[in-house]
Amino acid sequence: MLLTDFEYLNNSEEAFKKKVALQIKRLRRQNQVTQERFFSETNINIARLESGKIDIRLDTLRKICYYFDVSLSGFFQGIY
Repeated sequence: MLLTDFEYLNNSEEAFKKKVALQIKRLRRQNQVTQERFFSETNINIARLESGKIDIRLDTLRKICYYFDVSLSGFFQGIY
């Protein structure tokens, strides 16, 4: 079954959100930071982002990368 352009974009958007969510979770676990600690230090609810069900703002992603000392390009290299 062929997907329409809209269906393809919708499916790829969901897959992308999941990849971003998994990358955030990987960084947090790799740095041995709990969700609670991350929230108390940044005021960012990382649990919601790790679910992959919400869109992440670019400025929020930049703050996460800064916290974990990774560049934005490095973050996305971990995805693709």
